[in-house]
Amino acid sequence: MTRSPLKVLGAFLFLVLVYSAPAQAATPEDFVKNMGDKAFASLSEPGLTPEERTKRFRDLLNQAFDLPRIARFTLGRYWRTATEEEQQEFVQLFEKFVIQAYASRFQDMSGKKLNVLNAREISAAQALVLSEIQIPGKPPVKINWRIRSKEDVHKIVDVMVEGISMSVTQRDEFAAVIRQTGGKVGGLIEALRRKTSSD
Repeated sequence: MTRSPLKVLGAFLFLVLVYSAPAQAATPEDFVKNMGDKAFASLSEPGLTPEERTKRFRDLLNQAFDLPRIARFTLGRYWRTATEEEQQEFVQLFEKFVIQAYASRFQDMSGKKLNVLNAREISAAQALVLSEIQIPGKPPVKINWRIRSKEDVHKIVDVMVEGISMSVTQRDEFAAVIRQTGGKVGGLIEALRRKTSSD
């Protein structure tokens, strides 16, 4: 399976959302800001082993993201044709896939900073938080966070890097794999099994 075409920006994408970000915050904007304030003290901690980095990443990814919702979106129209067992396994494999793709990319974060610019309401339950990552000697990377809120609990449901949706990109990649393996969700699941067991 090919890697996402956004892999170069992947480190920046997950950089700012994974350390002790409180599930509850006053607003989606506060939620993202809190994540940015704390992320840089986490996975780049001196002496952190790869195993501990992966464990922290997994735990905090589940705190910040609505992974089941994102997984279902990335499967697109094929979610409806999958069996219940396939759906459950796909969600589990999706989490492993994300962790393996990004957990190791957090070793050199010195000098980088997240600036939250503003936010706008998309619907009664969702907001888009606009931000950028400042990187020494390089243009800032624009990152927009789609936040879903329910009873003051905020979760990330998509991230747009320089205007490109990571969820949509991943959905397109998964759809291509399904088409190449006979049009069945089982083909993608088998590819993800191999991918997550070989890395």
